[in-house]
Amino acid sequence: MLTQAQAAIDVNELLLKKARRKDIFMLVFPFVGLIFTIIIMTFATRGLFLSNENIVNIMNQSFTTALVAIGAAFVYAQGGMDFSLGAACGVAQMVFIGSYTHFGLPVWVGAVGAILVAVTATMIVGFGSYILHLQPFVVSLCVRSACTGILVAGCNALGRNILVPMDIYGFLNNNTLKVTVLLLVLLIGWFLFEKTRVGKEEKAIGGNILTAVQSGVRSGRTVVTAHLILGLCVGIAACFQMARAGTVSTQSGSGLEFNIMIALALGGFPMAGGSSAKIRSVIVGVLIITSLTNGLTLAGVDNSYINMIKGLLFIVIVAISYDRSNLKQVVFM
Repeated sequence: MLTQAQAAIDVNELLLKKARRKDIFMLVFPFVGLIFTIIIMTFATRGLFLSNENIVNIMNQSFTTALVAIGAAFVYAQGGMDFSLGAACGVAQMVFIGSYTHFGLPVWVGAVGAILVAVTATMIVGFGSYILHLQPFVVSLCVRSACTGILVAGCNALGRNILVPMDIYGFLNNNTLKVTVLLLVLLIGWFLFEKTRVGKEEKAIGGNILTAVQSGVRSGRTVVTAHLILGLCVGIAACFQMARAGTVSTQSGSGLEFNIMIALALGGFPMAGGSSAKIRSVIVGVLIITSLTNGLTLAGVDNSYINMIKGLLFIVIVAISYDRSNLKQVVFM
């Protein structure tokens, strides 16, 4: 009996050491990856990567991705995924510009409409997964298809490539405004995610949904709340992304969900969710993926190869970091 007890203790200690090593690795690796990316891109672009103009460009490129990634952290913390982000963002942009150019509504009305559209799309995913007892990513694929159809039909009706009148929307490209909005969203997101019951319940579901439900967490409400927060972030990001692009088309928002997934993975955010999920991982990951894309573009690499590189990185990082020891079932209450 003593031998069996000692063996059990040894096994527990071994598992704890392994878990600690993995935690340290996932804490350090993203920062090392960011530094490594900056060094490699600097050499690949012969110093152009670190020019003042390009640094400002990187900050602008990472802005909308960071906004959406902060909201996505709440969904990914519970082990969920939402593939409708890009299409929902595109429809929100179309509503934002169309409300002014074709209906003469004030800009602020269009902004509210864009946010409501994004929230509606993500809430459909949340409620759909709750009512149908499905994983959110399954419902999100359906919503993505619907939003893509709406975007194509809307752009065709409004004039395919809809030019944004910068004399009206140009204020959204103000760097001071962008920094203020990003810091505000980051602060609120960090507080909700790290210091309130909202974030704790999201991570509890990601850790073990059965244990979370037995502890009193209402998983259905938690899933819906996460998608509500995500929708708000997507709607805000859509307004700024439209102004930066200067046009709205059937391709608006395309690839956003893919960049979010890669950013979270590169930042050390666990794809299975759980207590290891941190907001800092979101910011580090966004900086890595933006720096990588920007540097490769400056180096003259074709966009198709850039997407291939990002895809390979995503597979490698997920293979290294994914927790396979916790097989979870979805329970909604």
